[in-house]
Amino acid sequence: MGFLDVLLIIVHIVLAIGVIFFALQRMQKNSEIGGAFGAGAAATNFGREKGLDKASKLALTLGILFMFSCFLVTWILS
Repeated sequence: MGFLDVLLIIVHIVLAIGVIFFALQRMQKNSEIGGAFGAGAAATNFGREKGLDKASKLALTLGILFMFSCFLVTWILS
């Protein structure tokens, strides 16, 4: 296993921790299990929120990067 393989795995782990952190933050905000997926009860009482806040944009970006990282780690290490 070379240096780049180890670096790729470390980046993958950091992205995974970031996704977990922001998913838990999202759950706290909406206080339901559905809040992690953007379907909190608070948003249904007063209508859907327009747009994404800064934390939601960061969570979306980390999720997309994590998905590509999953493919990349699988492809490089196989």
